Amino acid sequence: MVPLRPRWQGWARQVLRFTTEELGVDLRGTRVLVAYSTGVDSTVLLHLLASWRAPLGIEVHAAHAHHGLRPEADLEAQKARAVCAALGVACHVERLKLSGDMASPGMEDQARQARYTWLENVRRATQSHWILTAHHANDLAEDILLRLVRGVGWPALAGMPGRDDTRRLLRPLLCCPKETLVRYAQEHELSWCEDPSNCLPLTRRNRIRTQVLPLLCAENPRWLERCLDLWRLASRDAAFWQDQTRPLRLIRFFPNEFLRAMPAAQRLRVLATALRSLGPGQVRAQTLLRVDELWYHQRHPRCVQFPGDKCILVRADGLAVMPIFRRPQADFARTSFSL
Repeated sequence: MVPLRPRWQGWARQVLRFTTEELGVDLRGTRVLVAYSTGVDSTVLLHLLASWRAPLGIEVHAAHAHHGLRPEADLEAQKARAVCAALGVACHVERLKLSGDMASPGMEDQARQARYTWLENVRRATQSHWILTAHHANDLAEDILLRLVRGVGWPALAGMPGRDDTRRLLRPLLCCPKETLVRYAQEHELSWCEDPSNCLPLTRRNRIRTQVLPLLCAENPRWLERCLDLWRLASRDAAFWQDQTRPLRLIRFFPNEFLRAMPAAQRLRVLATALRSLGPGQVRAQTLLRVDELWYHQRHPRCVQFPGDKCILVRADGLAVMPIFRRPQADFARTSFSL
């Protein structure tokens, strides 16, 4: 039994309510895998989940990815095992195989992809229902700013989803500021590891975290709450458009008469949905608007590329969405549509 201090029990109920009502996941009776880095955020998440085991009937596993990129990595792996043993939580530790070092271009993305691939393997091996990550309100605000800089469109502009069914990811702390997690850890006398690389201005994310976000919070002390409000609005918009576009998700060719029959907002959502169905790769607003402009003014033939090796062909008879390595076919299959 891992007890919570009385003053934190109400906060814990708020987190559980957020998970149940806003993320739509009932954790009772589930088996979950916590992505545990030994940092303060994931340490709080692991401790909170451990306190819920008895009242909610949750089985908790922890997974610690050893990237081997920093001198502290071996000690952090030892720390993960020790903390999990003290909490009575099964701990899975793996040394990931990465090419390069901290200074290598794209290392952050490579490490992230390797980590999530391994987490999914552990989730399947343990038959866990969800992978829980400790992303919080500050992370959400950073992600919104990063997406704004990259030119991501609405509603993806409002940041990472709290629930990702495709990857079986759940982010129950997304409504909590970082400072709240630090206070929780301090008052429960938890110990954690600090990653000094998080403060180095080597990546865009770190620069936003250490330089931009503090300025915005100084301008508006409730900035994190406003970001969460934006996230909530976007989540509702995304759910609406997902329902509207689901029947068209696997369509790859959209004839002119079909496109002209819908307003521009719906047309853009349909194209974005078709692109996402081809695999990973964010659909940037500027590029999608460019496609719509080319189609509207009948400037064809054109091929507009998107991240993730995808493209949209602007043709005389409509728009075709396809992987970029596939040669365009003049006799692309037609489909009948109705709105």
